[in-house]
Amino acid sequence: MKFQFKVSPTMKTRQSTQQIMMLLTLGLMSVVLFSSAFYFVEYGMDYVVHLWSLLAVAVSVAVASEAVWAYFLKKDIVKYLKTSFPWVTAIILVLMVPISTPLYPIAIGTFFAIVVAKLMFGGFGHNVFNLAGVGRAVMLFSFGAAIMPDLVTSATPISSIANLGWVVKDAVQLETFLAQFGGISGLLFGWYPGAIGETSALLIMVIGIFLAVKNVLDWRIPVFYMGTIFVLSALVAAIQGLGIWFPLYNIFAGGAMFGAVFMLTDPVTNPTSASGRILFAIGAGIITMLIRLQGNYPEGVVFSILIMNMLSPMIDRFTDGWQLELSKKYVTSIATLSVVGALLMGVVGFNLQAVAIEEPEPEVPDITLSSPIALDQSASATQGVILSSSVDGDATVVLVEIKGYAILEGGYEGAQPNKVEVRVNTSSLKVVSVTVVEIKDTNNIGTKVDNPIFLDQFKDLDQTGSVDAVSGATVTSLSVVRAVYAALEHVKGGE
Repeated sequence: MKFQFKVSPTMKTRQSTQQIMMLLTLGLMSVVLFSSAFYFVEYGMDYVVHLWSLLAVAVSVAVASEAVWAYFLKKDIVKYLKTSFPWVTAIILVLMVPISTPLYPIAIGTFFAIVVAKLMFGGFGHNVFNLAGVGRAVMLFSFGAAIMPDLVTSATPISSIANLGWVVKDAVQLETFLAQFGGISGLLFGWYPGAIGETSALLIMVIGIFLAVKNVLDWRIPVFYMGTIFVLSALVAAIQGLGIWFPLYNIFAGGAMFGAVFMLTDPVTNPTSASGRILFAIGAGIITMLIRLQGNYPEGVVFSILIMNMLSPMIDRFTDGWQLELSKKYVTSIATLSVVGALLMGVVGFNLQAVAIEEPEPEVPDITLSSPIALDQSASATQGVILSSSVDGDATVVLVEIKGYAILEGGYEGAQPNKVEVRVNTSSLKVVSVTVVEIKDTNNIGTKVDNPIFLDQFKDLDQTGSVDAVSGATVTSLSVVRAVYAALEHVKGGE
């Protein structure tokens, strides 16, 4: 029988698997501490407690699942856990979800990640898919409504720009849009709400560099993955005329940086050769951008990782052989994949269209109207003081100062009169509009007169008309009626 042997290049390292996983755990916990500090400073201790509750539930489910598995396999439980590192998957999964996530989805997501994606495939080192990615996908498909962001985390960078069609060309709109996250520098530092551990791109980059120096991860994967996202985003920016902010936004926002450092670099689920890992990273970058710009989900990191995990065996077979001897083949493959990605993104870029944002109409609080007040009823009462009068086309604009509840009945120290602007049709002597300029009466009571439901009653009235007062604010309503009567009297006297 003929045997064929193939010797691959090998590298000896002083680090054990335990040391590598410990460094990875320290890196992840650094992100946890950053997030804890952010939520404590910005939203209070309750959010920090919930963050650590999520972490405790996920780690407990992960450790318990593997302990039970080891028990039924009749293995030493403590020794098994020390070489299986279930807590790493649990921490990564928690860092991928929003702070509003309830406890039960994170427990179920962790269970699927550990039991289904890991143990059923043979345990540590035998999984086909990224474990945390599987857990996140299960949570998204099964508990989408339950893990949607709350009011704190609703305006995430990726979902926000996706709602605009990924295209923001107006300079004023762009400035306003970026300002909600502190601009590009704010995205870099990550002091804004989002997925628990995915916001601070700078912190994740620093941890990634540290782990690469310590040989915990292969630097090629995050560099080529983020590089692909940057280049493809720059291509779209050039097509749409968006500027450098767009590629920077894509690499700093969302889960790209987190996925590049903590998920794509999983040595079990990515190819073994250097060239294979480059192809793997570029492919993931292309899929991420395609899902972001054209998919139903605003974020494409998790799905790009899981898709490329499926392709890892094929990439390994394709890149099998002496790396130096077949370098031309690998360079050609990498270049071809890059060109394909650029062509796809070119098509996508030309078809992107900005979404027109309609300004929401301001909410008008409901008020109740009560007894009617005739305008001429106030003729002999407290008189309004005419502060100014000017002609605007066929209307006369009169600014009237009138005593309200604060002066007449409130007895407030330092009480001030109200001010009302009245537009009167100069020829017909009818009211065109009434605008409350200043209300010094009781807040949330007298201020209710500044409401279209009350003010629109004056339209087309003359001195013989009447309006209904605002319930609970009769004196303030009367002050506005007196101001309107004074304005009509002023315009009438000016004829």
